[in-house]
Amino acid sequence: MTSILKRFTRHAALPCAALLCVAVLGVLAAPAEVAAAPAALRNGEAAPMLVARQGHTATVLPDGTVLVAGGIGRDGAATTHAEIYDPKTDKWTEAETMTVARSQHAATLLANGNVLVTGGVDRTTFRNNAEVYDPGANTWFALGPMSEALRAAHTATLLRDGRVFIAGGHGYPDDDEYEDTVALATAVIYDPRSQSWTKAAPMRSARQLHAATLLANGKVLLSAGAGEFGGLSDSELYDPASDSWSAGGVLREPRWSHTANLLPNGKVLVTGGFGSNRSLASSELYDAQQHKWMPAAPMAAARHLHTATLLPSGRLLAEGGVVASGALPTAELYDYASDRWSPAKAALRKRFSHSATLLPGGRLLLLGGLDANDILSSAEVFSLTAVEAP
Repeated sequence: MTSILKRFTRHAALPCAALLCVAVLGVLAAPAEVAAAPAALRNGEAAPMLVARQGHTATVLPDGTVLVAGGIGRDGAATTHAEIYDPKTDKWTEAETMTVARSQHAATLLANGNVLVTGGVDRTTFRNNAEVYDPGANTWFALGPMSEALRAAHTATLLRDGRVFIAGGHGYPDDDEYEDTVALATAVIYDPRSQSWTKAAPMRSARQLHAATLLANGKVLLSAGAGEFGGLSDSELYDPASDSWSAGGVLREPRWSHTANLLPNGKVLVTGGFGSNRSLASSELYDAQQHKWMPAAPMAAARHLHTATLLPSGRLLAEGGVVASGALPTAELYDYASDRWSPAKAALRKRFSHSATLLPGGRLLLLGGLDANDILSSAEVFSLTAVEAP
């Protein structure tokens, strides 16, 4: 598995600090506000984050603010730092720090408004623990271990019943000493009501840097990713009701670090990624009713480590990413009704391994990531009207 990561790092032109991104306490006082430079907040630069980071998570809280947690900083190490962005004032405030540093973790908004953060890695230290952020108290509290496996680059999916399904990733099967890390086939489920973990049935294929999509029927589609010997083209379906897996069909080409979004018509669109020693422009559609994959229109530009955001209009925005020559300055929109891509308003900064978050009121927030030379603290806010304008 190490050879895959090294190969991917070379082609993506990532700095060593981003190695794993190739492929996410008591009662404390409320956070103290930190002054930020005023910004126009219509379309363009917003106040920068307090800490530059990539491989972080960004989660919209019930009050409309955004919790940003973890990631890799400019020193090459993962951080415990967390901060909150208020889009109404364009200001950042310090949040209580996480209990451990982590990058390439996952963050999931729970039904009660808390945020579950799972796994991750700090340099070579992989995590099998998790913690929960309580926005009302501005506190993190640690949970018991997810399982024996220590993992990063996994997926976390909120199920219909409020539980969280954790699958795959990169790391170690348990806390024994191993010569090398591997892709994982294990899966676990967190129940917020009992604050407990249970093992789920293992996957059919070990995979990391894959994508997970909750389907309309309540099943979870895991697509592609990287396995022990390279990129994967298979997919599989997890049924929470029976705790069982079934084959999900085969994609037309292997890929990892791609995106997968459920469209309004019930199909899943997979875009870009890295495979066969190159960044990909191709897109594929999964038809859940027919249980098969079919080609979709390719993007104008190949890209991986990009973001793909389903907009309220039903169109999908692919933003940023990276190819062998460097970070991309472009964005494009997919219209599922016509199976066509069209140019979209590009971000002000080239970036990859960033986050893209839909804000209340019809705006998009881009945060952090990397450009050609640096890990970024910059933030951008765009109105969806401007993004989708021809």
